[in-house]
Amino acid sequence: MPAILKKKKTILQTVEEEKNELAIKLLSLKDKAIVHIFKLIFDDLTITSKKTAQTQYNKEIDAALKRVRSGRSVSNDQVMNEMDKW
Repeated sequence: MPAILKKKKTILQTVEEEKNELAIKLLSLKDKAIVHIFKLIFDDLTITSKKTAQTQYNKEIDAALKRVRSGRSVSNDQVMNEMDKW
């Protein structure tokens, strides 16, 4: 197995192991207030990542629209003609 794939697999296993350990610790908590705090943190992280993804998507769409409107685009026919040359 190439070293890069081996390294990625090790990293993924480590992340999975850490998530499992965290889940076990969360399951063992008895204090509802602490569990509630963790839930708020996870909810906030989820919402933040969704907002970031949506914001990035909107930026990319806006940039693409600017390129098309300014004439910096290629028609489908031009693409097909270029592909025929391959």
